[in-house]
Amino acid sequence: MVQQLSTFEAFAHFIRGAITLFFVFWCFKLYTYRHRNRMMRLLFYTTIFLAFSYIKDSVFLFAQWKNSLWLDDFVNTVDLLFIPLVSAFFIEATNPGYPTRRQLAALLSMQALFIPLFLIFPDEIVVFCAFSVALVVAVATMYLVVVFAVRYRQYIKFNYSYKENIDVAWVVVSSVAFFSSLFVYNLAFDYTTWLSEALYNIFSMALWTFLFLFSRRHRVIRTLKPVENEDEQATEEIEEPKSDDYVVSLNYILAVKLEQKMSQDKLYLNPKLTITDVATAIGTNKTYLSDYLNNTLNTSFFDYINNYRINEACRIIDAMPEEGRKSMVKVAEMSGFNSKSTFNRSFQKVKGVSPREYLFRLRGAIQKLE
Repeated sequence: MVQQLSTFEAFAHFIRGAITLFFVFWCFKLYTYRHRNRMMRLLFYTTIFLAFSYIKDSVFLFAQWKNSLWLDDFVNTVDLLFIPLVSAFFIEATNPGYPTRRQLAALLSMQALFIPLFLIFPDEIVVFCAFSVALVVAVATMYLVVVFAVRYRQYIKFNYSYKENIDVAWVVVSSVAFFSSLFVYNLAFDYTTWLSEALYNIFSMALWTFLFLFSRRHRVIRTLKPVENEDEQATEEIEEPKSDDYVVSLNYILAVKLEQKMSQDKLYLNPKLTITDVATAIGTNKTYLSDYLNNTLNTSFFDYINNYRINEACRIIDAMPEEGRKSMVKVAEMSGFNSKSTFNRSFQKVKGVSPREYLFRLRGAIQKLE
């Protein structure tokens, strides 16, 4: 039994060393990305905090005062500063520009207040209050991330014809997985064992690898545009409603121009097409175009463009000879998609079958005719 425990302890030390080097490595890796946007800066600062936290824990683990209960409580209180920092990163990823600097400073100050408070009153109640505040922040963060992500994805759907590298599903998954694992690790175990610590650190490395990789290729899109001045806002508010005849006439013009650009110029073949690009091409603004698509055609820009792309894909498949059929990835690229997964989902939605099944049915129909 003693040998088994020492084995778990050695394994836990090895994993702790690995995860320490892991975060140190990513500190250097993210250093070059920190100026890309605010999300990457917050991730860089969060990673630095994590790296120093693990280095500090490793030093304390082998120090002569490692069994000090007071020091353990103090270190835990300091480590809780990580919660508002990582929360700011998750919220920034789903709602760029939030929290503001003042809001972030307020969150950090609220959590940091427990550090001097513990030094003055070194009692378990102070540690409990610090953990309670961190828990509230964590739960609030998960809720806000989900709410902001839903709004963010709606904005993408009505303004972009693609989701690759701009979708924020990975943020929702990462935030829920991170806070849930932290909750389980701290509360589900009656006491921390070497094995539980090792398993948590292994899971953390896997989760943060996922998060780092997706963060590096994520393209931040601001969903809210601030009003430049009050006069502009007032002008928008008092704009007179258009008559029904005017709306019908405008919709007819938009429909004709839109059909011409899609059928003749095939704008949908641009894999990075946005509603602003189309509005510029037909000589209108994206507000009118969005209103026409949403209220007249009852569709989103994403679905409208991808419907053309799916029809193009079907034409490509239908025109291909039996012996020279292209792969579905090539068909997706030729019809304007830059992701096979988006192509498959859109094809299934429009045609009711997968691209592969559509091809098999086409082959069957050709064989029957022969």
